[in-house]
Amino acid sequence: MERLKKNPMARYIPSQFEVEQLCKQYRVGDLVSIDKELGGMFNVNLKISTTSGQYVIRVHSGLSREDHLNAENAILEKLRSHGIPVLFPLHTIEGFYFLNLHHRFVQLTPFVQGTPFKFTREQVYNCGKLLKRFHHTLKSECEIPAPFWSNYPSQNILKEGLELLKNDQKELHEETQIKDVEHLYNEVMEQWLPNEKFLSKSIIHGDWHPWNVLFNDDNEIEYILDFDFIQKGECIHDIAYFLWTIKNEANKEELGRHFIKGYGPLSRIEVELLPIAIARASLFFLCTASFVADPSSELQEQIKVQKPYIEWLLSSDGKSSIKKLTMTKTKK
Repeated sequence: MERLKKNPMARYIPSQFEVEQLCKQYRVGDLVSIDKELGGMFNVNLKISTTSGQYVIRVHSGLSREDHLNAENAILEKLRSHGIPVLFPLHTIEGFYFLNLHHRFVQLTPFVQGTPFKFTREQVYNCGKLLKRFHHTLKSECEIPAPFWSNYPSQNILKEGLELLKNDQKELHEETQIKDVEHLYNEVMEQWLPNEKFLSKSIIHGDWHPWNVLFNDDNEIEYILDFDFIQKGECIHDIAYFLWTIKNEANKEELGRHFIKGYGPLSRIEVELLPIAIARASLFFLCTASFVADPSSELQEQIKVQKPYIEWLLSSDGKSSIKKLTMTKTKK
């Protein structure tokens, strides 16, 4: 298993014997069947059936860290105590919320089913409403250990990715492509950096999108999923990231308005910076193209997808369109 130690991105699917041992350690009965692998870009999520029910084994990528998992557990406890529906990992016989398997952290959760996201106004409204409660509940929390990897577009990660493109990988890319990314980076960060200190902060989810929540039949959120990216950050990032994930929907303006209506009034500076925050979320995928196995193909694809969208967000038309989504009452 040295391969897993050397390559933190390599995914590991446990064997039947290992699954049987995990069932014993988590006291969930005897294994009946390994059903199927569920979705997950970095982690393995393996649905199993036992004599006591159905569960999901979550094998984290090698990018997870123990101190972040411990902080995550404390955050989940607080959210649960405030009535926020989170899917909580089970604990082992010894009382641990995770185990180690071949240089990977492993957790076990009950398998839960819900109504999938259908892009309805009611669902996005409830996404915004619960996100506001999430931020409000965790606003007073101190900094927690950040994950080794997340979708959060910090200046450090954006700059590191850009420097790789410009220096170590300059032979792999067309010069115009690198200049395009650098230009967009400068445009976005010149508008973001002087103002970020004025933005409201909390522990943010970091990956708040429609597929990380499960709904019941009444379109209320039954569970929030996937807390791998939680960290202290600007509340507006979670809002921006959600809007970024629905950017290709035909009714994105209507969905965006109802999402923000559910969240509630934004401050004036949040309204002003919302287009820039979305552009920053989009910029992440341009700058971090340098981190993947085939950076040349990845950068070409990301330029095709992200460049026109960022340019639109930075235009007067784009800024105006995004700000119109917030045309509920703003707070001072």
